[in-house]
Amino acid sequence: MKIALGKRSRIALIVCAALLALVLLALKIAPGFAKDWAVEHSEELIGRKIAVESVSFNPLTFTAEVDGFSLFEPDGETRFVGFDKFRIDLDPLRLLTRTLGVGEIQLAGLYVHVVQDGDRFNFSDILDRFVPAADSAAPADTTAPATIAETTDGLPLFILVRNIALQNGNIIYEDRKVGSRLKLEDFSVSVPEVFLSDKNTDVGVTFKFASGGDLTVKAGMNMATNEFSVGVKLHRFALGVGKPYLADFVTVQDLSGTVDADISVAGNVADPLGATASGTVAVDSVVVTETSGKTIGVARVDVGIAKANLADNEFAVDSVVVDGAWAHFDLLKGGATSVDALLKPNKEAKKEAVDTAAALVAAAPAAAAQEAEKKNAGDSAAAPAKPLKATVGKLLVRNTVFTANDYTLAKPFSYVVTGITVSANDVSLDKPCAVTIGALLPGGGQASVKYTGSPLDIGTMDAYVSVKNVALKNFSNYSHHYTGYPISGGTLAFASENKLRNFAVDSRNTIDVYNIEVADKDPAADPEFLVPMKVGLYLLKDKDDRIQFDVPVKGNLKDPQFSYFKIVWKTVMNLLVKVALSPLKAVGNVASAGAGMVGLDLGGDDEIVIDPASEALTSEQYAKATSMAGALQGGKVKRIVFTQLWNPKKAAGEFRSRKMKREFYKATKGKSALNELDEAEIAEIKDGDDAYKAWAKEHEGEFGADALKAELAAKAEKRNADLLHALRQQAGVTEKNVQAVTAPAPALARHKGKPMYKVSLEIE
Repeated sequence: MKIALGKRSRIALIVCAALLALVLLALKIAPGFAKDWAVEHSEELIGRKIAVESVSFNPLTFTAEVDGFSLFEPDGETRFVGFDKFRIDLDPLRLLTRTLGVGEIQLAGLYVHVVQDGDRFNFSDILDRFVPAADSAAPADTTAPATIAETTDGLPLFILVRNIALQNGNIIYEDRKVGSRLKLEDFSVSVPEVFLSDKNTDVGVTFKFASGGDLTVKAGMNMATNEFSVGVKLHRFALGVGKPYLADFVTVQDLSGTVDADISVAGNVADPLGATASGTVAVDSVVVTETSGKTIGVARVDVGIAKANLADNEFAVDSVVVDGAWAHFDLLKGGATSVDALLKPNKEAKKEAVDTAAALVAAAPAAAAQEAEKKNAGDSAAAPAKPLKATVGKLLVRNTVFTANDYTLAKPFSYVVTGITVSANDVSLDKPCAVTIGALLPGGGQASVKYTGSPLDIGTMDAYVSVKNVALKNFSNYSHHYTGYPISGGTLAFASENKLRNFAVDSRNTIDVYNIEVADKDPAADPEFLVPMKVGLYLLKDKDDRIQFDVPVKGNLKDPQFSYFKIVWKTVMNLLVKVALSPLKAVGNVASAGAGMVGLDLGGDDEIVIDPASEALTSEQYAKATSMAGALQGGKVKRIVFTQLWNPKKAAGEFRSRKMKREFYKATKGKSALNELDEAEIAEIKDGDDAYKAWAKEHEGEFGADALKAELAAKAEKRNADLLHALRQQAGVTEKNVQAVTAPAPALARHKGKPMYKVSLEIE
């Protein structure tokens, strides 16, 4: 069947087709005219010149494209913002389902150059043109924000945007005030879908930093509930970018290192401070170069964050591990220190800080008056801030080195402490925690600190300090500076137990110095004190070349008359008076023939007497062993062997008595661990003490001979290890030429003399 169209129908179709053609032509041509008009009138519209290569719109595919866009700085030549290509693809068919759909948005080659100079930016003139000044008198809007889904619920159409992509973007940020420059290279953004309804929206962002490192951000949001989640992964970000900002606080020559982070944040847009963050942060190879050229830094820091919530004021850290840190402290002439030089900010930053503080002080009365006015008007008082809850599950510092330098002396002093470790578990602000600190001192010495206390209650704590086998020769420069006498030898041990209760201190201290010697007075020295050191040391030493005294200290730290130094000095003076009044001093200093052959003076016995019941060595024992190891430098001694000898049966009997007294002491004093000061008190317990006898009778079956012998053997191995560790700090000592061993079981059983290290010298 053929349908014949009337003349009018044909005319109508022709007109419609012509109109459609005109519309399509207009849609095709209009973008070009709009582009030319916008470029020509851009300075009138926004006060800046713009340039656009081309603008096109395809009415058949509903695709719009903009190529070669640039927005210039006020000079009309420098590019501020631009992009290579922008493309948007509409999806008109979705209008049939009441959805305004965008099938694709692409932006390629984005370029942004932001410059900050104080509180002004290179786009501030544009903001000034369009954004009105804030009205300080206008009341704040306290209405809770609606969700995006609620905001779009009244619209006649749903809004759906798919496939948002930004490729090969570059952003440059400059802060001219501090001289910093941060460049983000080749960054990209990927958003698979944005649905302004009850569906989730996911966003992905990745970019690289020109200075090193890259960043990946993945975010998700539920438009109906405003709940969001953000995952941030930062990889090998160069810390040197932040160097210019340090000038407000410190003065450094250089900063290097990298940081990695993997952080997750979840919360609600309506309450951003209530968001909870967790994850890990790590820094690598951080080096701060001071103006002097010296460095401080750390090889690695790892932090595990279990929870961080600003609204709850709660910060829970799983662990903090610091590995391979190094630092130094320099005492300079004139009283300045290396810390003063490091913490000295530039003058401009310091002036700004002072001006800011002055402004805050000046504004404080007005702010207080406004607050009082609000209260008088019946405003409800602000809710009290939640108490800070900060915890660290594990704290570990290891492989740390600290150097102390004193340049105020005639001969500068330098002391390097290595192997510093700090460990603690379950650290919190309001609960007592235990912290253990250890360190290795030059020449084989060791130091340890055991602290128990709460960071928020500094007036109550327990602290035990132990220093062993300190080589006094390392401090010769101080002795030379203040007295004119260089120290030529000797070792020191120090133990201090301190109990602090509401700033009332009860301290027990013991000092043990062995075989300290000074050389002849330097005739060229100009000492600060005229002290006859050789005579003084002769008076202080006992017959075994030891200087040992206890210093009990009691008082209140808040008492202005309290002084640790005064108490210690008074004790030393009393000791000097006591020794000086003695009618006779016996001195025994006979070296063995074997040691004499190689020029060794052991200061007494030819063997090193030990205590089988103690795993720790004394300053005297360390000193004798060190003196013998020094013979290796003369070339006559090829090898030295320290062999432990004691009679297991006899030692076990004595150890049983000592161990029972230790356990009795623990039970009566309420202690779970003992230190050197406790051991001294235990040694004073008499076998005939009634309380001890009663306790021993009840518990004597708990101390079997076999278990005691096994424990003695373990202590012997510990002594060997400690002795070798100390000796190998000396010049010329190796694993091959010095050994510390325990004699075989038959030799131990036959031994009838006193417990000792028998020293064998292999002479070439």
